[in-house]
Amino acid sequence: MKISSWVFNNRGLTLIEVLVASVILVAVLAPMLGMFTTAASGYTRAGQETIALNLARARMETCLAAGYDGLDNLAGVNAPWQTDPDNAGYEDMITITLYDPLLEVKKLVVQVRPVNGPAGQVELATLVARWP
Repeated sequence: MKISSWVFNNRGLTLIEVLVASVILVAVLAPMLGMFTTAASGYTRAGQETIALNLARARMETCLAAGYDGLDNLAGVNAPWQTDPDNAGYEDMITITLYDPLLEVKKLVVQVRPVNGPAGQVELATLVARWP
C-alpha cells in the first residue's frame, strides 16, 4: 500500500492549505473578540459600582456622625440628585424619613450613581435611633 507523495511533500504549504488554515483561525478567534469586549465593559461597570459604593459609604458615615438630631440639618438631605463636588462623574441623593415616631427612629437612605450611566446605582439604607 503506497501513500501518495503529496502528503509527505517537503516543499512547503500550498496556497489552498494556507487559506484553509486562515479560515479555521478566523472562525476560532472571531467569537473570542466578543468575549473581550464584553469583559471590558463588565470591568468598567464594576469599577463604577465600586467607586459609587465607596462614595455611598462615605456619605453614610457622614450622616451617622451627625447623629439623630443632626440628620435633618445636613446639606442636601431630602433633595433631588446632586452632583458630587469632589467626584464630578457621580451624583448622590440622601433621604431621611421618620421610621417610628414612638421609638424615635429615622430611616436613612443614601443613593449614589454615575452621571452617565444610572445602571451602576448603589443604595445603602440604615435606621438611626435617638440614643440617650
